[in-house]
Amino acid sequence: MTTTIEITRITILEIIRMRIFQFFAVAILVTPIIALVFSNIFIFDIGKVRIDVFAAATRLLITSYILFVAVTLMGRDIGQKSCYQFLMPPVSRHAYLTGRFAGLTFCMLMLMVVTMIAGELLIALTLAETTEIYRHGITQGQGFTLAILSFVQHISLLAMVIMICVWATGLAEMLVFSIAAIFLSWTLPPIIHALQNQEVMQHVPPLISSLTNSIGYIFPQLNGGDIAVALAHGVNINSTDILLHFTEHFSYALMMFVLALIIFSRRDL
Repeated sequence: MTTTIEITRITILEIIRMRIFQFFAVAILVTPIIALVFSNIFIFDIGKVRIDVFAAATRLLITSYILFVAVTLMGRDIGQKSCYQFLMPPVSRHAYLTGRFAGLTFCMLMLMVVTMIAGELLIALTLAETTEIYRHGITQGQGFTLAILSFVQHISLLAMVIMICVWATGLAEMLVFSIAAIFLSWTLPPIIHALQNQEVMQHVPPLISSLTNSIGYIFPQLNGGDIAVALAHGVNINSTDILLHFTEHFSYALMMFVLALIIFSRRDL
């Protein structure tokens, strides 16, 4: 446990000193300005547009953190064999990988705190508008909710990327497979849920319908797009859906990380 905590501390210090991490933090703080500028194109539902732009931009930045910080860090450790400076007695492979994952998760949590601050600032500016078309559907606290639900979703993405990194043979493979996996994780669940619509099911062969339903059980009930749309339009998210969202993504993260530990423990370094 002590070695895991020490590697976590080293990882956090290493990441927060990276200029790209500092860039992501500043970029998230600047995102409300981009949302304010972009919303001037529209006439109605300005607040909804601002939340949509803010949610999309911050999700892109956090995903970029996973790709360009987590993947490059693991690529250097494993691809360039620099993990040997950690993998000496009494440090085990499990302690090393757990420490790296914990450090990356903590730094991502820092970015999520910045997202909360930026989101609440954007909402406060929107609520300060005197015109109703600017404020419709927007309430204080939505920035906090958006950041928390997005953070849970990105934990499972981070665990998936760690699993890919310990399996791949080099940085190029890590980046390519991680980008492909993240792309599928963002696009496939909405497509499967759309195919499960009753009107669509009526025009689909029974075998395809059963297969679609079976695959649909694997994916979470909520995705990032659903969360952003619900918050932007002032729709309350069902507490059961939120509980399932937390449970599903923590389960995904746990399964992916356990699989990563198994692969890494057997990998020839």
